[in-house]
Amino acid sequence: MRFGAVGFALAGVAGVCALGGVAFAEAVSLPERKAGLWELTTTMDEGKGPVDRTLTMCVDADMERNTVIASLIEHKQACTKYDIKRDGDKTVVDMSCKFETRNVEGRTEMSGDFQSALLVKIESTTSGDHRGQSVAVKRTITQTGKYLGESCGDLTGGEAMSSDGTRVMVQ
Repeated sequence: MRFGAVGFALAGVAGVCALGGVAFAEAVSLPERKAGLWELTTTMDEGKGPVDRTLTMCVDADMERNTVIASLIEHKQACTKYDIKRDGDKTVVDMSCKFETRNVEGRTEMSGDFQSALLVKIESTTSGDHRGQSVAVKRTITQTGKYLGESCGDLTGGEAMSSDGTRVMVQ
């Protein structure tokens, strides 16, 4: 599930944001996208101006569940703080984690019904060392999703296609 910064954003929707309905010992469960074809538009800004990308993605119910479980396990191991709570109509995740030599502080807000539409906003700061270089990156990711229908056509569960026809497995 790793393919660069946009992969991080998708992971944000299917990992770091942990979209899934599994409670996993949490008082608040995380939203789960409806299985089927989704259009996901991601805008990411790391301080050099926003970059947009739109993907059409096939979401499989088993994939969604497995992704959230794996993400929750990873975050419970890597994070000193990983709090999931409800704030009005939003699910909010506050985290403080260490991934290898990098520290990540972040807040994710998720809203929408996750059956027809979703909105995910991630604000994070990454600091530490990467390959001998000091890293300090403030990242803002906004992702909107629109459910397109039950049929994924020729896309398989976990597969996404960009507007230029490039296909990527995000699961």
